[in-house]
Amino acid sequence: MAPAPVMPDLAGLPAAAVGERLADLDVALTVDLPVPVRCEARPGTVVRQRPSAGARLDPGAEVEIRMAALDLEAFRGPCEPAGGDLGPVRGPDAALARAFYRFAADPSSGGALLAAADVWTGIEDGVAATVVPRSRRTDLAGWRLDALYAERGGPFNPLDVLAASGGYYEVHEGIAPTCGFGGSAAPPGLAHLRALSLTAPADTTAACMDWWGVTLFLDRADRVRGVALRLGAP
Repeated sequence: MAPAPVMPDLAGLPAAAVGERLADLDVALTVDLPVPVRCEARPGTVVRQRPSAGARLDPGAEVEIRMAALDLEAFRGPCEPAGGDLGPVRGPDAALARAFYRFAADPSSGGALLAAADVWTGIEDGVAATVVPRSRRTDLAGWRLDALYAERGGPFNPLDVLAASGGYYEVHEGIAPTCGFGGSAAPPGLAHLRALSLTAPADTTAACMDWWGVTLFLDRADRVRGVALRLGAP
């Protein structure tokens, strides 16, 4: 008789990889409440598992994992991930994206890369939108978007979404199409501006519900004139 399989070590794996590691095992997977972390763990990766790695697994064994997540009310960062930036974009645009992430994690830094004029922010091309005046750009409430969107109840905040990444995101040129239906229209009045998108890393996106994107609209001086949020739906 073949020996019982053993529990793999899932520590540090993102959600998409967990399914691959367990696919050939006869187990029932449960994802319990996330574990609040700071910069010591990458959000969206396994930080606890039961049974432990190396344990023998009986047929139908129950496997429980808990993922890391930033509790933004307790800690916003910014974090500096090991290994550098993800995604195909490097150089000055990656540095610009990193600067915006730092602002999202700590708005009190002032957002020097934002345009002097009011900044547009909204969901996709304007499902919900507001204008953030210079006097409110360091106030998280000024970026709040009240709407029903992606089968979720609001409010939404693009700075919160980006801060919760812990600095792990991919950088892409242009508007990243919304996962699920591919919407990629620019907001009215911003279509002439250059776009740069920060999105959820592919290895943390097991389903569209896990996907998010924050697109920056940049003027000729590479100052941010607009910030669009996109979320994937089930």
